[in-house]
Amino acid sequence: MIKKGFCFFLIFVLFSCSEQKPNVLFVIVDDLRPLDSAITPNIDLLAQKGIRFTNAYSQYANCSPSRQSIFSGLSPVRGSRGGNLNQYLKDNPQVSMPNHFKQNGYQTASLGKVYHRSKDERKAWNYFHDIPFEKGFHPWESYGSIKNQQIKDESDRPAIEMVEEPLSKYNDYMISLEAMEMMEKFKGDPFFMVVGFRKPHLPFAAPKQFWDMYQRDQFEPSKYNKAPFKGDSIVYQWSELSSYKPYTNSYKTENYRQNKVTEDQSSELIHGYHACVSYIDFLVGLLLKKLAALDLDKKTIVVFTSDHGFHLGEQQIWGKHSNYKLSTHVPLILYDPKLRTNKKTREGFVELLDLYPTLSELVGLNKPKIVDGKSLIPLINNPKALNYSAAFSMYQSFQKDLSIKDLKAYAVHSSNHTYIEWWDPKIKKIVQQELYELKNGFEEINIFEEKSSEGIVQEFSEKINHYNSRFNLQ
Repeated sequence: MIKKGFCFFLIFVLFSCSEQKPNVLFVIVDDLRPLDSAITPNIDLLAQKGIRFTNAYSQYANCSPSRQSIFSGLSPVRGSRGGNLNQYLKDNPQVSMPNHFKQNGYQTASLGKVYHRSKDERKAWNYFHDIPFEKGFHPWESYGSIKNQQIKDESDRPAIEMVEEPLSKYNDYMISLEAMEMMEKFKGDPFFMVVGFRKPHLPFAAPKQFWDMYQRDQFEPSKYNKAPFKGDSIVYQWSELSSYKPYTNSYKTENYRQNKVTEDQSSELIHGYHACVSYIDFLVGLLLKKLAALDLDKKTIVVFTSDHGFHLGEQQIWGKHSNYKLSTHVPLILYDPKLRTNKKTREGFVELLDLYPTLSELVGLNKPKIVDGKSLIPLINNPKALNYSAAFSMYQSFQKDLSIKDLKAYAVHSSNHTYIEWWDPKIKKIVQQELYELKNGFEEINIFEEKSSEGIVQEFSEKINHYNSRFNLQ
């Protein structure tokens, strides 16, 4: 009788634990900066229900190294050229975030753009789906019109597209439909699902209905459209924009500061970016409504973030590819139906690296053996928690100029300052330093050479050295 009772109790406990294991829906959006001016009712509602981290930073303002870092849990500082971790991961096998969940009984699904090279870490996924490359058409472009999809000369691809096409012509919409099908399929099992949307990455191609949510004349060029004074002479000015018509241009350093975007072009581009953001908000709404319809919303943790930020003409930059705040600052919302907190925002500085240990802890999995981030649970429990006063990022130029292509930049982001060191790894010396006071929310004047900056420079330089010393650098 005792044995039977014990067996029944054990079965009940195991069944209960299985029932209580929460799902994870991880939504990652390409090139999305925090943007209060966009119409995003679904994302806003998620933020009201969950916790919004107002000072979240990407480790690298480029798609591939950022995503590889997020899902491996490792800093791109460990990597080789351009933050690439491929060789490091070959020499130092790492259990990725999706594989960690898979090994612990989760059904895992990758939908859309998760890793930059979509088939990376293929073994980690029970289910994989993405838009295929066909006839030279790249899925990240995601034009709605057949005419634009069939352009052969890359220099003729338009930077914006506003056309009357059904939603089914747009890649991200089709990805959202596939994600909802996966929710149906996995609803009886715990799942870890990552949905990667490609907009608002250039080109700014969104269904017309989302352009119509705005008036063109409400968008004006940034008042802060000058390159930082005494600042970086290395980063791109136009980034991917120069790959699209009518902005096609060389990245050569001797002329890149001279190219200008007109006021009308600026308004058009900013309008297009907002349209794409509202389009993505609509798709996020579809996913959240599907969770509720399947009665999964009370047992699904939702993460909403981006791989890095984006400049819309500020600092004379259209794109990312820098260590500046607008390139690295990302939206981050975490919703866990079990969390109860009155204060819905956290101002502590956090990194996308922190998501791996945080999600593991929230669902009750053991902490991965090696991760470079830290759990956000202490900050969630206490908005004034220590050790969240700064975030780090790095960048390496991939311009053609041989004099700068090997330089690596390391940055510290804090509430009042951005500090950047450019290192030449061959001679292991600093070749350029930048310190900015964030008076208008981003970098304007490099005050590194001012006498009053010495103490701050020393403090932040020590932070970078301490951070990199973990990886035997410098």
